[in-house]
Amino acid sequence: MRYWPFILFLFSSIIVQAQQDVTPALEIIKASIANKDLNNPLKALNTFQYESYENLKIAGNPEAITGSGYKKTELRRTLLKTGVFLSEKTSDIVHDQSQGYKELITAAFMPGFDKPVYPIYNINFQSRNLYQDTYVVFDQHYINPVSNSGLNSYNYETIGDTIIENRKINIIGFAPIETSTSTLSGTIYIDQETSAIAKAHYNIFKNLRVETKHDYVYDSLHHLWYCSYSELFIKKTNNVKEIELFGGRFEVGTRKQEDIDRETDELYLIMKRYQKDFKTNRKVTFGQKGVSIEIPENSIDKPLSYWDTYRNEEPFTTQELANFMQLDSIVMAEKVTRKLEVIEKFKVGYYPVGFFDIDLKYLIKFNEYEAFRIGIGGTTNDKFSERWRVSGYGAFGTKDKVFKHNITLGYRISEENNTWLSAYKTDDINEFAGARFLTDARVYSLFEPRLINIPTFYLYKEYGVSLQQRLFPSVISEFSLSRKRISQTTNYVFAPDGNPFVNYVLSEATIAARWSPKSEFMKTPKGYQETIKGYPILSGQVTKGIQGLLDSDFNYLKFSGKASYTIHRINGSKTAFLLEGHYASGDVPLSHLFHAYPNSPTKDEVLQRFSVAGRNSFETMYFNEFFSDRIATLQMRHNFAPFHITSWLNPELVITSRYAIGDFNDTGDHLNIDFNRLNKGYTESGFELNKLIYGFGISATYRYGAYHLPQFSDNLALKFTFYLEI
Repeated sequence: MRYWPFILFLFSSIIVQAQQDVTPALEIIKASIANKDLNNPLKALNTFQYESYENLKIAGNPEAITGSGYKKTELRRTLLKTGVFLSEKTSDIVHDQSQGYKELITAAFMPGFDKPVYPIYNINFQSRNLYQDTYVVFDQHYINPVSNSGLNSYNYETIGDTIIENRKINIIGFAPIETSTSTLSGTIYIDQETSAIAKAHYNIFKNLRVETKHDYVYDSLHHLWYCSYSELFIKKTNNVKEIELFGGRFEVGTRKQEDIDRETDELYLIMKRYQKDFKTNRKVTFGQKGVSIEIPENSIDKPLSYWDTYRNEEPFTTQELANFMQLDSIVMAEKVTRKLEVIEKFKVGYYPVGFFDIDLKYLIKFNEYEAFRIGIGGTTNDKFSERWRVSGYGAFGTKDKVFKHNITLGYRISEENNTWLSAYKTDDINEFAGARFLTDARVYSLFEPRLINIPTFYLYKEYGVSLQQRLFPSVISEFSLSRKRISQTTNYVFAPDGNPFVNYVLSEATIAARWSPKSEFMKTPKGYQETIKGYPILSGQVTKGIQGLLDSDFNYLKFSGKASYTIHRINGSKTAFLLEGHYASGDVPLSHLFHAYPNSPTKDEVLQRFSVAGRNSFETMYFNEFFSDRIATLQMRHNFAPFHITSWLNPELVITSRYAIGDFNDTGDHLNIDFNRLNKGYTESGFELNKLIYGFGISATYRYGAYHLPQFSDNLALKFTFYLEI
């Protein structure tokens, strides 16, 4: 026991020494976080602008370029032949406190392509601002060490001090407390007086070896540090890892051991960015609001001499320049542009063949009424005409033995606003009470889950005109005027005021809009592209049925609205909310009213109802069980971060909860069909385990609350899910 005082003294000395080593670093980081609004030029200055030159070089031998579901592309062969890929751009960067951020690309150069591959400019290769909560590499978000989240994720250590721009600087090293897919390591240089970032080196040593660097210059007038140079290095490692680029993927993986040994130090990707001519608190020309990246037409035709001034800052080797000069002929010979076109259009369900894009959605489907529906459709592209567009489809049902078709002729009034005036004619079937929004974004899936289960359709012959326009970058609108002749596939009769109608004519005027107030957009000579999808996304639609117009039988008014909001988290999890509502007044047939997107076949046994789960459908609600002339639904989904079990097995657990409430006036006007009202409120919850194998998973959902059924199995829905990324 006599040694206890000595042991306690020794232990306390160790603790004090550890605190002396660690606490200063932690306090320095905390001070930097506390003062970040004062040190961040985007916060401290009313306006901030500068010039930027950026070059991206892909060097070495990438092992494969693939897209999910694709075989190796021609782009891989191009890089193997040239050994290098180059993209250069110059930009004016503007930030205004009231209007936000804007990058005006003043020149863009991509050897080998007639015009730049614009989607590459959507990629956030590397963060420009180190004061944000996350740090970005290749659109992947990592926890910023200079953030409140970083305090819980990293250990900090004082390495020493130095002098930069004649100012005393602390050097702080950091490393993750627990290694994860969202953490970094590296060193940060902090100004001792202002607690501002004066330099930074970040590293990611996982499947890919990533090194980033940021150098700063000091403005003594405003006491601020501006980033003057940054670079991004990605090197090969022995593990397979894909990086998405050009809509395809670069896959860096394991080859023969002798190749790995020989090429370990070979750089795979280099991006360097030079920034200069900083201007502060001056009047700026911001340009069009709502656009964060703008590429004017005159930026893509700069002479080669334009780039010499900038390349003096980053000289290329003679061999590199020779390779760049070969790119034009090699890209043409290897048909890389063609391959990129296929990749880009395949993502939204088209396959280009000359001047015509085949619509893959129409090739084959299945439903209860038609059985197999076999067809073909598509649309002309810019190779046919930049002003005129002809689209349509033809389909044949193997059960009903009837041919369906659509033909649409469109004329583009404005390329910038993507304004199209179209006339169309359709002869087809549609789901009973299947309301849709005109401005919903096109979604392509290998098959449509709910369509397989839908039992009730109506026939229609329609012709009409529509005007589609992007009013603002964030607002898409459409107006349509149409006439439909409706026929029944069931015994349904609509009898308003005792006057029965089996078949009827509807003339409708519809106006719709979708607003994405938090999204960011890029404007190119080809129009607008959404660069960052922001939330909420709001949709609204008004439809007026006009009695007497073109022999229309009924007069009515319908209102529809929808709001979606998704919260993405840095660990890969997300939570999504979808609120949707519809209201109708007047004489509206049931075929054009509303349901809650039910997706349970009307069969007795739970295994007989085993089918495909929908994306936003009520899995335990039976088809034709409920209809409404006013309805509101709320759906909530929480996706947990994927479980990384093996390279090919990364299942995702999702929990879901859905609620619907509605009502129905004048149910007696709808004959030969039995249904319930939703006035008591409908509730179901469940889970999905997705992407177990080849995109397939399983789900289970249970119905409870006011519409709970007496038998347990009648409330349960077991289904498989299908989520395959193209």
